[in-house]
Amino acid sequence: MDINERVKIAILVKYYGNILTDKQSNIINMYVDNNLSLSEVSEELKISRQAVKDGLDNAINSLENIENKLHFIARDDKIKQLIENKLPSQIDMATRLELISVLEDN
Repeated sequence: MDINERVKIAILVKYYGNILTDKQSNIINMYVDNNLSLSEVSEELKISRQAVKDGLDNAINSLENIENKLHFIARDDKIKQLIENKLPSQIDMATRLELISVLEDN
């Protein structure tokens, strides 16, 4: 999994991570955040490598399905683009950065 995919998953977890089971959350944390391999995660959790892969795939699919239904990430991305590109003449830089910060915290 490349860095772009890991970042995408991390963003999905930030928005929708609370829908995951504890086991799925733990697998994603170890694999994405701690950069462990599937084999390392399986050793740590004392489950098969295939169980880790299945858990990871199911968790990612769940997160993507929720985003496809709710579009919260897409909405926030559009708002950020508006703030960064279309409002510069109407608001100062400090206000734009504050608005973006508020979006990123939610």
